[in-house]
Amino acid sequence: MNLRHIKNYLDTKIGSRMVIIYHGSMNRKEKYCGFLFKTYSNIFVIKLLNGDIKSFSYIDILTKTIQICV
Repeated sequence: MNLRHIKNYLDTKIGSRMVIIYHGSMNRKEKYCGFLFKTYSNIFVIKLLNGDIKSFSYIDILTKTIQICV
């Protein structure tokens, strides 16, 4: 899988509900629930259920820093 495939896949999922699990340092995990709002050339944006906006890089998926559940 490469960055182009990841972006193309996420382009088809705009508006879909997603859960993103962020694997931080020292085995800390953060969970974000929301909808895929927009994709850009290097990042994608999630609008969280509480109205906040979070952005992530496609490289985060490749490096397994984040895990996406659609």
